[in-house]
Order: sequence, then C-alpha cells, then structure tokens
Amino acid sequence: MQSITLQTITSISATITLVMKKKMTIEFYEFSPIEGISNEALLKAVRRAQSTFFRKQKGFIRCEIFRSDNNWISISYWNDEDEARKSLNLFLNHSSCLPFIQMVSPRTERRLYMRKEMSSKGNINLDQ
Repeated sequence: MQSITLQTITSISATITLVMKKKMTIEFYEFSPIEGISNEALLKAVRRAQSTFFRKQKGFIRCEIFRSDNNWISISYWNDEDEARKSLNLFLNHSSCLPFIQMVSPRTERRLYMRKEMSSKGNINLDQ
C-alpha cells in the first residue's frame, strides 16, 4: 500500500482549515479494503456507519472520504480529540459499524489526530 505522507496530510489539513472557523480536531484515518471488497460495498458500509452511528456522536461535525486506487482516507471533523477518541472506542463495537470494520485490512490502518491552530480566509470552494 502506498502510504499517505505526513506532508500530504499537512497539506490537506491546511486546505481544510481555510474554510473552518472554530477550534476543532481533525481525525485522519487511512485504510485499504481487504482483497475482493468492491468500492461500492465499502461505500455502502461507510454510509451506514455515518447515518446510524457517527451523526449521533457527541462532538461529531462531519466526515469526508477520499480514494486513490485502493488507498482510502477518511477526514472526520470533531469538536475535540477526546470526543473523537471516545467515539472510536464505541465505533469498534457498534453493530452498524461492523460491516465496515470487517472490510478493512488491519495492517493498512493508520490514524492521526490534529488540532486546528489557525485559519486563513480565501476564495476556496471545496464542494466543487
């Protein structure tokens, strides 16, 4: 698996913080599916986990999923790191999240929590 570098993560974080206005934590979760799992099946499992679990968690703001070939990254926005870590512990044992967990290759997983330190303003529209 081609790993996303800290420089790439830092660059993504800098871009994201351009449009965010308050202190928060961003969780970067890098992963790859186990062999034989389709993109469609993985996205279906992610959508289920989002709608039935994450949206109900204290401190959860939003999540974005990115993919390049077989490498995926989830960028989740949280009010603070403690809330993100508490939800991770619940996530790993929640029935609606198990299909997603079972599709991910454990050896490819990597998490990084980063706290926003500053923002800049600009004419960036990330939803295009």
